[in-house]
Amino acid sequence: MVRAALQSLGELRAQEAVAPLVDLLESGKLTLDAAQALTMITGQYFGADVGKWRHWMGTSAAEMPGRLPPEQCIRQTAERLGVVASGSGKAYRFKLSLRGGRTQTVAVYFGRRSPDGEELVTIYSECGPANAKFYEAVLRNNMAIPSGAFAIRDVDGKPQFVMVSNLLAESVTPNVLAKCIENIAARADMVEKSLTKQDKR
Repeated sequence: MVRAALQSLGELRAQEAVAPLVDLLESGKLTLDAAQALTMITGQYFGADVGKWRHWMGTSAAEMPGRLPPEQCIRQTAERLGVVASGSGKAYRFKLSLRGGRTQTVAVYFGRRSPDGEELVTIYSECGPANAKFYEAVLRNNMAIPSGAFAIRDVDGKPQFVMVSNLLAESVTPNVLAKCIENIAARADMVEKSLTKQDKR
């Protein structure tokens, strides 16, 4: 799960994640994955050489801006998206306007952890009822999308297709989160439209 989150950051070219990824590299955790994400974001290749990454950044990690509290991160994310977020604490929702007059609601959860103990931010949106005859058609999309994944989650006791992405909390910035929310909303709406011909989510 954490490796998928690192890959997502790389594919999103999340410049704001460079310093946290260098910190992760220095900690010795997921070294190869962190180095690959840094290369994808920056176009530079310094492998696992933390000193070269720090020199390239031109500043020390202590001088980089710290991680924002969830409330502040959500507020700045909403400003970038041009919407008003609902929720509080560790759970929030964004309702985005899409092409053709459609809308899609995306949920954001802070404070969840991976099996390795890394804090995650989970972003997901419902697509529609998870009918077994559509499992293959929906899940095969995971091989072709750059970030996030389609999955099945119980909502009010009923299985639903959802589009979900997990990001490392220490790497999440308003810009990264906004891009991820836009991606999740567009892909979830595409599947909802295909499955139900409706616009309820």
